[in-house]
Amino acid sequence: MAFFTPVLKFFWKENAKNDYKRLSTQTPATGVYQKNNVPYLADDLSEHTLDIYYPEGACQKLPVIIDIHGGGWMAGSKEINKNYCLAIAKRGYCVFNLNYRLAQSGKSGFKEQIEDIFAAFEWISRAAQNYPADLDACFLTGDSAGGHLAFCAAAISASFILRQDFCISEPLFKFKAVGAVSPAADLISPNITMNINLPELLGKKYKSSRYYKYMDTNRIAVKNMPPFYIVTSSGDFLHSHAYKMKKTLDRVGVENKLHDFKGKYSGRKLPHVFSVLDPSPSYARECIDEMLEFFESAAAKEKEQSRT
Repeated sequence: MAFFTPVLKFFWKENAKNDYKRLSTQTPATGVYQKNNVPYLADDLSEHTLDIYYPEGACQKLPVIIDIHGGGWMAGSKEINKNYCLAIAKRGYCVFNLNYRLAQSGKSGFKEQIEDIFAAFEWISRAAQNYPADLDACFLTGDSAGGHLAFCAAAISASFILRQDFCISEPLFKFKAVGAVSPAADLISPNITMNINLPELLGKKYKSSRYYKYMDTNRIAVKNMPPFYIVTSSGDFLHSHAYKMKKTLDRVGVENKLHDFKGKYSGRKLPHVFSVLDPSPSYARECIDEMLEFFESAAAKEKEQSRT
C-alpha cells in the first residue's frame, strides 16, 4: 500500500495545478464582500484559516453555509472552492470557506482534520455576531473528500457518543441540512483507489486505528443527522459512493435527496464535482439552486415542526 502513496500525492498535486489553471480562466461572482485568510486558531498556520463571503451591502442576518473543500484528504485548499462559494454567497448567503490540515502520515490525518473542522465551527459560533450571519439557519457543504468529512462532522455533531470518541465539544449551533457533492463514502471496501488513502489518514497500521471504522460512512451514520442533498453525475468517478451514502441515510431514517445528473451536457458527461469546478454553466447553476432550495425547505420544515 505504501508503494502507491507517492503516486497518489503526485496525482493530487497535478490535479491542484490544473484546478488553479481552471480558476484563472473563470470570472468570479461580483458584488460579494470578501474577507480572506482569517485565522480560526492562533497558531499562524495557513491550514487554520478561513474566508468569509457575503453580498455587498448586506444589512440583515443571512443564512450561513460552511464549506469543506475536497482534494483526496491530502491536497486542495479553500482557494479551489472560492468561485463556488462566491457564487453561493451571491445568492444571499454568508459563506465560511475552510482550510484544514491535509493528511500527512505521522503528522496529521483524519482525526486532526475533524479537530480542525470543529475548531472552525467554534470560531464561527463566537465570531458570527460580527458578520451578517444567522446561525439559526446554518448549513454544511462538502465535495469529494470534503463530502466525507462533512458527513462525519454532521454525525459527530448529532451524537454524544461520537463526540466522546473524538473528544469534541458539541457545536453551539445546529446544522439544518448538509450538501454532499460527489462525496466519498467508503474507503474500507476493497478498492485500491480508495484504500491507498488510509495510511496517510490513519497511519501505517490503519486497521488498528480506533477511527478506521469511520472511513465507511455507513459505520458513523446516526439517525438524528440533518437532511442531506447529494449530487453525482454520469462522469463522476465516485458515482457509486453517492448511492451508497443515500442507502446509508435511508437505513438510519435520515431525509435525503440524490440528484444524478445523467446523460451528456454540451456533448460531454459531467465530471466529478462539476458544480464546484465551475459554478457558472447552466447545469452547475441548476445544481446549486436545487441544493439551496433543499436547504431552505429543510429549515422551513424544522421550524414548522418546532411550533407543533
